[in-house]
Amino acid sequence: MHIEFLLEEESAKAALDLLLPRLLPPGATWACYPHRGKTDLLQRLPGRLKTYARQFPHQPDLRVVVLMDADTDCRRRKAEMEQVVAAAGLLTKTTAGAGQPFRILTRLAVAELEAWFLGDRAAIQAAYPRVRPQHFGGLPPNPDAIADTWETLWRVLREGRYYLAGKAKVEWAETITPHLDPDRNTSASFQYFRQSLGLL
Repeated sequence: MHIEFLLEEESAKAALDLLLPRLLPPGATWACYPHRGKTDLLQRLPGRLKTYARQFPHQPDLRVVVLMDADTDCRRRKAEMEQVVAAAGLLTKTTAGAGQPFRILTRLAVAELEAWFLGDRAAIQAAYPRVRPQHFGGLPPNPDAIADTWETLWRVLREGRYYLAGKAKVEWAETITPHLDPDRNTSASFQYFRQSLGLL
């Protein structure tokens, strides 16, 4: 099986390139294609899907996962992705009927990818040892409930005296992801994404 991941930004690619060897079955291959934000991904998606529609009959092992930040509106973001896929005449896990084959998964990081990092505070502390438990004070136990997720992660890191000069989302992904333990991650959207890969 070969899976192509269409992603919103470079930090998602940085994280998935490190995570996927632990989440996919042995022998699976993948490629990650980041975009320049949500608008760029949604604009390019129809053309990419048309290409995949032509490839699917000749590549039975090809699968596609579209991963986007939900930001503050899960329902709207999910509907946007599903509508674009439907317009291309393709089925997703959501739209396929019982027993119908599908090749595309649409998934959300709620509210943003950084919630997946905040779902494993031990990984953040392993990556950035000056971060202390008290730096997470006031945060809800459910990281998916944090609306300003990347800003929250940045605040935690600044309290540990990291990244005082500015954000570095790709570097955060490259530094924290090797320490992530999928089994202890408390982000429901991460666990849903992880489980959905087993459906492909």
